[in-house]
Amino acid sequence: MIRFPKDFLWGAATSSYQVEGNNTNADWWPWEKKCGHQPSGDACRHYEFYESDFDLIKSLNHNAHRLSIEWSRVEPLEGEFDEQAIAHYVAVIKALRTRGIEPLVTLHHFTNPIWLAEKGGWENPIVVDLFARYVKVMTKALKTEVHFWNTINEPTIFISHAYLFGWWPPQKKSLWSLKKAQDHMVLAHIKAYRLMKDVYARHDLPVPMISIAHHMQDFMPCRDTWLNRYAVELRYQWLNFGFLDRIDAENTMDFIGLNYYSRQLVDVRGLGPQNLLGDVCKEGHNPVKKNSLGWDIYPQGIY
Repeated sequence: MIRFPKDFLWGAATSSYQVEGNNTNADWWPWEKKCGHQPSGDACRHYEFYESDFDLIKSLNHNAHRLSIEWSRVEPLEGEFDEQAIAHYVAVIKALRTRGIEPLVTLHHFTNPIWLAEKGGWENPIVVDLFARYVKVMTKALKTEVHFWNTINEPTIFISHAYLFGWWPPQKKSLWSLKKAQDHMVLAHIKAYRLMKDVYARHDLPVPMISIAHHMQDFMPCRDTWLNRYAVELRYQWLNFGFLDRIDAENTMDFIGLNYYSRQLVDVRGLGPQNLLGDVCKEGHNPVKKNSLGWDIYPQGIY
């Protein structure tokens, strides 16, 4: 039998849009239909069946669970907060607590309220204050139940997929849009971090642990060329460390929420931003086993 050290947290993770179902006020809801993607629909109805889902988690001997709050449920219209949705998330967290499962709460996991997307989303500087207002509402609601928080999930993935590669809403390919969104996410995290700490202090509660969940990869050149080496260095600096360095410089990172999935075998075929930050080997060099998504299984890369 494997025995973890005392106080070691072991669990799994979900995101609200992926599991809850019928998040109709989120920007991905109309987008997935417009673009012909498989609709999320009912998903696995976690919003309804969270109690039985948590029973399954408990049966697997998990003692921690990471989940996200759906901003578009909490604030379906700008400035109008849904008290029933807030009460629901309080009940969800308490359901984990009653089972002896530590909640790790993420406040933004890729999706935005439709009304925010219509204002320009993360490109609009007003998003910093709007995010802070939402964060304050949820922090006050969950302050006695939650110790571990992630403000934002995988900001560089969100930014690159939405504003560099154009795969996710709003499907732009603009370095200027990318820079604005990244800067606003950095500022939003910093403001949220300080606001959350203040809420806990004002209520004389134990100091919470707050950070982001950050996607990091092991980048390596497929062929030993100067362009591949440069692209590897660029990806390490921008995708792996750039965001972390900026929030760490402001002392707003209590831990690193490290999401590691795979390596990237870099093989640049052009000089455009998408090439330098996205091109990978397509020749089957240096093969390793793949997972069900086609990603390299490369556990040693975490080192």
